[in-house]
Amino acid sequence: MRSRFWLTTALGALMFAACSSPKSIVVLSLQSAAPAPITGITKVIINVSQGTRVATLTYPPPAGADTITVDQVTKTDLTVSFSGGQSGTIDLEVTVQDANGCTIGFGSAPTVLRQGGIVSATALLTASADCSTADGGTDASTTKFPGCDPVSPMCGGDQTCQVNCMTHMGECTMGGTGAPGSVCRTNADCAAGSQCFDYSSTGCNVKVCLQFCDDDNGCVTTPPASSPPSDGGSDGAGAGAPDGSADATDDGAVEAGPVATKSLCAGPVQCGAVVTGYHTCTFGCDPRLGAVKSGSRCPTGLSCLIVVGMDQVDCACPEQTRVGTDGDDCTGSAQCAPGYICNMMGGSQKCRAVCGCNASGTTCTAPNECANGKACQTLTNDTVFGVCL
Repeated sequence: MRSRFWLTTALGALMFAACSSPKSIVVLSLQSAAPAPITGITKVIINVSQGTRVATLTYPPPAGADTITVDQVTKTDLTVSFSGGQSGTIDLEVTVQDANGCTIGFGSAPTVLRQGGIVSATALLTASADCSTADGGTDASTTKFPGCDPVSPMCGGDQTCQVNCMTHMGECTMGGTGAPGSVCRTNADCAAGSQCFDYSSTGCNVKVCLQFCDDDNGCVTTPPASSPPSDGGSDGAGAGAPDGSADATDDGAVEAGPVATKSLCAGPVQCGAVVTGYHTCTFGCDPRLGAVKSGSRCPTGLSCLIVVGMDQVDCACPEQTRVGTDGDDCTGSAQCAPGYICNMMGGSQKCRAVCGCNASGTTCTAPNECANGKACQTLTNDTVFGVCL
């Protein structure tokens, strides 16, 4: 079941001058990240940003309703339109508040806007109980603390700049040599411009150095790794140059070749339940791990997940509900194991393996890597990846 609320807005801070161009539209679906619904919502706040340009949308309940409920079954859709044919990567940071002005849920949905087109994005909201901004102060999701800048730390010596959630300051501290993506114990293990992030609060006992950024230009995309060697010792297609000659397996699939994904400045930085104005680079990983390919290009302990449409991926701690495999029923991809997504096309909702597609229109042009007689089929709003059907 889906409820749809239309929020068509002229975002002056994000507009280009070409007003005669067709509108670019994002249909943003709000869902709860956990089985328990988020109830009593009286205000939805969406911070839309593209680089240094930021706009804030505030949305009340629809006419005739006092509150909004967000769960895992009924999708609440907000449709946001951008005039002037705007395109490119945008960040949608969502907070929901109750009648007391307390933040009772938050989430984000980075997406790639198509000029004059319609794209879909989903924000999985994590429940919270934060009343620190209930007095109507500055929106926390756009706040950067006083002090040094973690993106370009000017601390001198072997120091770097950390975001200190306890003092709400950017503070110079001893840095290290760990590159983004490397395992860390403290901030002192991470190279300048990055910080040690702890994933234990999301269920994974992992600490990883993450790179701070202001925009996508500050994020370096890792080239796709070559296919693993076969039993005969020969490599598959080289990185960036799939030749379609991968070996067939007994079940009719071919060895999964390399795939190119992007690292984006779209990782939200949270201090408790508060989403700050800082961002980190996502991982350009391979979400086919566990289904048709081994090696996700993720730090040990994290899984590569398709986080929104338009082939956007990131390394994250998978929810405990991610257990479904091929053919299992699902209401969203949070019910499907890493390597699978919830395919909602064709009237049924089943977990299906992610595969390399390289779509041309509605046809996958990549060599078929699906097993058991299945073929890779295109996904709406994705081109690099498809699903095995």
